[in-house]
Amino acid sequence: MSYKIALLLPRSDMFPSLALDFLNGLKQVLNSTNNNNIFPNLIIEGIGNATNDSLLRIAEKMILQENVDLTISFCGINHLKELTNIFNSYKKPLIHIDLGGHMLKKEHLSSYVLHHTLNLCQSSYQSGIYAAKKFGKNAALAISIYDGGYHLSQSFIKGFTENGGNIVYTYVSPMDYKSETFETMIKGIEESNPDVVFSLFSYKEGIKVFEAFAKSGLNGKIPLLTIPLMADETINTKNYEIEDVYSLASWAFDEESLEMKNFIENYKKLYQEKPNIISLLGFEVGLTIIKSINTDGRIPLKIAKHLKLKTITTPRGKLTYNNFNESQLTQFKLRKLEYHKTSYHNTVIETLDSPYNESLYQEFEETPLTGWLNPYICT
Repeated sequence: MSYKIALLLPRSDMFPSLALDFLNGLKQVLNSTNNNNIFPNLIIEGIGNATNDSLLRIAEKMILQENVDLTISFCGINHLKELTNIFNSYKKPLIHIDLGGHMLKKEHLSSYVLHHTLNLCQSSYQSGIYAAKKFGKNAALAISIYDGGYHLSQSFIKGFTENGGNIVYTYVSPMDYKSETFETMIKGIEESNPDVVFSLFSYKEGIKVFEAFAKSGLNGKIPLLTIPLMADETINTKNYEIEDVYSLASWAFDEESLEMKNFIENYKKLYQEKPNIISLLGFEVGLTIIKSINTDGRIPLKIAKHLKLKTITTPRGKLTYNNFNESQLTQFKLRKLEYHKTSYHNTVIETLDSPYNESLYQEFEETPLTGWLNPYICT
């Protein structure tokens, strides 16, 4: 049976081919089914930065005019409640895509809506726990004014302080990071003498911080624990000669699992390039679609309720949708960023169990939805 899917995809400076990367990952799954009745009719719409009312109008148009069976969309957190309400009112299924920079709230709950993310907030929380237990009780925060919003810094602080940690220094970069030397950051870290530095930067600003840290006397003396996007292999293309850089993520492209190896190998055969995290999201959403299709060939309207007890095998591991309808994995990977000959790799040095903890959502329920309007990190 044929069905229609609307894809509402944004632009991104960090991932300039985001729409195509996502589509490639999605099609990799849909094509592999070898069933022409399953491959859907895709209706693709650009949604800018996914920050304004036009996203809501396009989503409603897809339901009313195009009569789509499923919508897949990125969405800025400030419009997510409205987007959820649209699909709840029309009783139509939505898969909301995000990297996971905010903790979801009860207002985002609907049995018609799935939230597929990379769980960045949960990994920041786990990073705080790990840092306090393994590196020491004193941490310095080095935070971008751009990336430091959302709920990432609060998540790390919560995990760190709950396990006896203290924040001894906090640096926040200026908006004009291009003219920033980061000397103040380096000096503050040196003077506070922490056991670990939690670094919250990405893209070009993250590169500048790596370069400044590598040239300082801190390099190799204090471990640098970053958000996963700062250690992204597609962004870091030259050797900074930086040491002791770690990140905790729900994924690792260098992982030795059969699912990850097959995903990368098949993606490279199809598209003649390596996948990135956006491709990975598209691939997982494809797996979710296949898993959700009923025996009659239809996508269930209450897609979140339908998938509640189902487990999906993905390149990241066993994936389920929790009580907040957000994708979750049973483990996080502690990765070490290392330069091997011609490129950076995130080598998995430890896996950490991460059982679902609904109380983490509840504790963020009253926390404001801070950060920029755009979905993390599509800028």
